Amino acid sequence: MVELWVIFLVSAVAIIIAGTKLSDYGDVIAIKTGLGQALVGSILVAGATSLPEVVTSSTASIIGAPDIAIGNVFGSNTFNLMILALVDLLHGAGPFMLKVHSKHILSALLGILLSGLATLFILANYLTDLKLEFLGIGLGSFAILVTYLVGTRLIFRYEKKHQLEEEEEEDLVDLETSLKEAIIGFSISAIIIVIAGISLSYSGDKIATLSGLDKTFMGTILVAAATSLPEVVASISAIRINAYDMAVGNVFGSNIFNMVIIIVSDIAYRGGSVLEAASLTHSLTAVLGLILSAVAVIGLFYRSKKTFLTIGWDSIAITAIYLFGAYLLFQLGISA
Repeated sequence: MVELWVIFLVSAVAIIIAGTKLSDYGDVIAIKTGLGQALVGSILVAGATSLPEVVTSSTASIIGAPDIAIGNVFGSNTFNLMILALVDLLHGAGPFMLKVHSKHILSALLGILLSGLATLFILANYLTDLKLEFLGIGLGSFAILVTYLVGTRLIFRYEKKHQLEEEEEEDLVDLETSLKEAIIGFSISAIIIVIAGISLSYSGDKIATLSGLDKTFMGTILVAAATSLPEVVASISAIRINAYDMAVGNVFGSNIFNMVIIIVSDIAYRGGSVLEAASLTHSLTAVLGLILSAVAVIGLFYRSKKTFLTIGWDSIAITAIYLFGAYLLFQLGISA
């Protein structure tokens, strides 16, 4: 058991380091190839920092652990929203949401829509006798894919119409790094994340089995927190140079991209629809994520100046709701 925990922790550390470098090199590639900052913040960086989730969930599906695969996706989304509360604590006095643009509401709402669709199909599989799959892939995955493609196109068009000043975001990038060096570094970091993600899935599954922990809880809390560490590091790095919009774009963009992982997991899972095989408990995690996202949207829209100990009330609400949800999941894990 000790050896498994060591493997789990070492894999998590490798994901932190490689995931952070992956984001840095991704930014360099985006700028030097002429891609816009909109793609860097909400798509490229988000996709890069979500690579651990892709590998971990797909590997979990391959080894027949759908609860870890789906738990990792929903758990990562809820953990990512906790990053907003963390950066509020670290960025300085005053509400953090006052310092970011309201454009992020569109990304947050797309994430809510995708999570809502996944939750709908999990509940439909349990509450009805319908066989909601085609060629071994759930209809929920197809619905998520179509919604994702339409939604990201809308975000890209909106970004083009409402281009913001992005000098702060460009400071995140070491422009002295050549394109060739960035591509090589990106590739090496990706390989490390793939290996570490596979190791994280196997060790997490074994720990859950040997310790008696519920695999839903294991995937939602422990594995999800480990695979979300690149987002934490990237967001903290962003606020240290006052690139607040990059930090928030990374969080909401990652939550959007995470839902696409369900499609990858569904293809990798050989037991039918992965959403059908997943535990009903994941609907609780999904609802928790929806509530946290709604609080974040309210904070972005209302933009209250009121604080408690220099922290915005929306961040306090996010923290309290997340901790309560984690406690509920832990209790369910014990009783399972």
